[in-house]
Parts: sequence; structure tokens; C-alpha cells
Amino acid sequence: MATIKTNHKITWNYEVEGEGRDLLFIHGWGVDHRIWRQQTKYFSDKYRVISVDLPGHGASDWHSDLTLSEIAEDLVLVLESLSCRDVDVVGSSLGGMVALKSFEIDPAMFGSLIFVGSLPRFSKTPEYPYGVDVQQMLKVARQLQMNFPDVLHSFFKSMFTLEERQSRRFKMMERFRQESGPPNVHAITEYLEIIFDEDLRSILMYVNVPVAFFYGAGDVICPPAAMDQMRKLVPAAKYQCFEKAGHFPFLIEAEPFNNELESFLRVRE
Repeated sequence: MATIKTNHKITWNYEVEGEGRDLLFIHGWGVDHRIWRQQTKYFSDKYRVISVDLPGHGASDWHSDLTLSEIAEDLVLVLESLSCRDVDVVGSSLGGMVALKSFEIDPAMFGSLIFVGSLPRFSKTPEYPYGVDVQQMLKVARQLQMNFPDVLHSFFKSMFTLEERQSRRFKMMERFRQESGPPNVHAITEYLEIIFDEDLRSILMYVNVPVAFFYGAGDVICPPAAMDQMRKLVPAAKYQCFEKAGHFPFLIEAEPFNNELESFLRVRE
């Protein structure tokens, strides 16, 4: 593992494996870089694979009132410190939003964007009936303050389909999460505010690198219906549905996910 302290006084934790074209994995809310282990192990044979802990997750620092722009600026700095260019970026959920904001800051840094269970806007409105209900998530935020580990565990579990939760791989992952310990409660509560407030659809419309959306048919946060909206914004993107998956298709369906991602990345070779 390695660390770097950025301009916003956050020490970022990251891991680099393998050699070749740069491939960055960004995790989502409430987890850390280890959630990508089945991908980093697989792709490090052919790529220089970078996985980061977002601020307040894993071993990375946090301080209150960080904005999405500041987090994205920091991420660009981390990539610059590694002399990255033309990076393929895979972002899960919140990680996709961080990737998109980073693209806005330095488009030349990126070679492609792959969104996994991720949308440019996560809060529902009358004109955008996708993502999460703000009042429901405010309730989750209040519950986190009272019973953090149990509420986080229940929310994470709800992101999987019933079939996924009955699998042996899910049970192994549950044990790993319990042993790893929870993220910073203040950080993930403040991240909910970021998720509520941000609408990055205008950025997505002008992305000029290859784009892919990978999603699960059983995803309750990024439902298949939302992809119809994304197709209007980015008609040339690749859209890949994993029929048996929920919010994290790369966990339970790791092999087909890796195959589809590898196929998409080969187009740029």
C-alpha cells in the first residue's frame, strides 16, 4: 500500500499492482478499495491497476465539509503523482460520480469511463424519477448516527438480490466485511449530502471518451429503467445488464463482469 497527502490535507491510501496501461478502480459509498479484489487480481496481469480508498473510507483520511469537487481534484493529483495518462476508470456507484467530476477537471487524463451501478444524479425528483428518495436517505443518515454498524450492514445487504444473498460468495464477503471494520461514520453521512445535491448530467453529455454502463437487473438504486434515460444522454455508450445481479455485479458475478470489462477495454488497444 502507498499514501499521498494532497492539497486538501487528506492522506489518500491507494494500491498499485501490475504493469501496462493504467486502469483505475473507484469504490462506492461505505466500502473501500478491497471490494475490487476480484478485479484487481484479474486485470493486474495485463494492466497497471490502481485502486484507491476514497476519503473517509479504508485507510484514507477525512475532514468535514469536503466537496465533490475537492475530492475529484485530489484524485487527479493522486493520478498525476503516478504519472498517469489515458486512464481507463471504473467507478462503482458514488465512485462513478467521483470519476465523472474528475473528468470535468482534467479530461486529458482519461481514456474511458465505466460506470457500474452508477448514475450522474442519485436523488429522485419529479422530472427524474430514478435513484434514491431523499427523505428515505435522510432517515438512513439519522439512523447511522444512532446505530452505525448495524444500519450500515442492513443498507449494504439491501443492495443485493435475494438470490445473491443466498450464495456462498456473498456469505464469504459478509465475513470479510465484519472483520474489516466500518468506515468513518461522519464521512459517509456527509457523502449522503453530496449524493443528494450533485447533478452531473450536463458533464456526461459532453464526455468525449468511450463510455460504458454496467448494471444489475435487480439494482434498486440504479434500476434498468434509468438506463433508458442514460441512452438519451449517451446513445453511443455500451450498456451491459447483468440479469442476476443487484447494485454490485462485480462481486457475485465477478467472472462475467471481468469478461465484459475486458472486452470493452480491448476496443481501445
